[in-house]
Amino acid sequence: MFSHRSAYRCLLALSMAMAAASAQATMLLPQNIEKLEAQAQTVFAGVCTSETAAINERGIPVRAYTFEIIEGVKGNLKAGSRLAVRQLGNDVPDARGLALHVAGVPRYRVGQEVLLFLNPPSSLGLTAPVGFSQGVFDIARGADGKREIRLDPLRRNLLGRGLEPAKYAAAGQFTPKDRDLLNGLPDRVDLETFSSLVRKLQQAREQAAQGR
Repeated sequence: MFSHRSAYRCLLALSMAMAAASAQATMLLPQNIEKLEAQAQTVFAGVCTSETAAINERGIPVRAYTFEIIEGVKGNLKAGSRLAVRQLGNDVPDARGLALHVAGVPRYRVGQEVLLFLNPPSSLGLTAPVGFSQGVFDIARGADGKREIRLDPLRRNLLGRGLEPAKYAAAGQFTPKDRDLLNGLPDRVDLETFSSLVRKLQQAREQAAQGR
C-alpha cells in the first residue's frame, strides 16, 4: 500500500525538482561573453584537486570541489592558491535515500582543468557557473603544449551573439587582435588571450559605468 510517508517523499522530491527547474530556466538565458563577465563574481582557470559530497546541516545535497588556481581572471585569486567551490549536489542521497538531479549542473573530475565564470554565492553558501554549462570551459593542451580553450560552433556563436565590437574601437586597452576576436572567436583560443580579453571587457564595462 502507498503510505503517507511515501506520499510525503514523492511530494518533497517533486517540489524540489520543480524549484530546481524554475531556477534552471532563469539561469539558462543565453549568455554572450560580455554577460558572462558582467554576471560572474569570480573567474579563474584551475585544476580540480578534490571532490566531496554530503547532505549539509540544512538537508541540502552539496558537492564541494577544491581547485588549485592556474590563473585568476576576475576576483582576488592568485596562481597556486586554492579555492573551495560548493554546488548543489546532484545525485547525493539523503538519509531517506532521496536524491535530487538538476540537468545542467556541472560536475568536475579530479585532475580536470577548467575556466569557470562563477555566480556570487547564494544565501545558502552555494554557487554555480553563470548559465550553468555556459560558464564552464574545458582547458586542453595545444600542439605547442600551451593551455587553450576549444570552442565548437555553437559556443562560438553563443559567445559572440549580440556583441557590438565597434563600441570598443576607442577603448585603448583593446588591440586590433582583441577586436578581431570580438568579431568572431576561432575554434581555439589560447588561455592567456581569452583571459586577457575577459579582463579588458571588465575594465571597459567599469569605465562605461563610471562615465554615466
